[in-house]
Amino acid sequence: MLVTKHFEWCMGHRVLNHKSKCKNVHGHHYQADITLKGDLNSREGDSSEGMVIDFGDIKEVFNKHIYEVLDHGFMVWEKDFVLKDFFLKNSDQKYIEVPFTPTAENIAMWIFNKLEPKFIDIFGTNLKLESVKIWETPLSMVIYQKNV
Repeated sequence: MLVTKHFEWCMGHRVLNHKSKCKNVHGHHYQADITLKGDLNSREGDSSEGMVIDFGDIKEVFNKHIYEVLDHGFMVWEKDFVLKDFFLKNSDQKYIEVPFTPTAENIAMWIFNKLEPKFIDIFGTNLKLESVKIWETPLSMVIYQKNV
């Protein structure tokens, strides 16, 4: 069974070496679908009986480890010295330094790697993170699945 929860946040970035306008400072209204795979919880009387995982539990994990980190922040590649310098001089501005150029593909993989260990199979449902789907714009989306 696959279970998916949808999320949205706003974040800025730039793709430093890009051939077109994406090399400029800009932002997006990102959307993400977090998909987990597992079996139905058959523990009689359990709060999550008949579920793979409660949607509220997915939301709690995502908000704590992703939303609160990224929303209204600016993702900066550690090699983007101009932006790093700006944010170091303006400590009241929220930024997330990452070891990769912040493309949708890399952001999806980063989110997957952050979330994967957070979804622990506590009910014996063989729970695992299946994929992270990121929309950078309403018409442009990537999907990251580990080991596919």
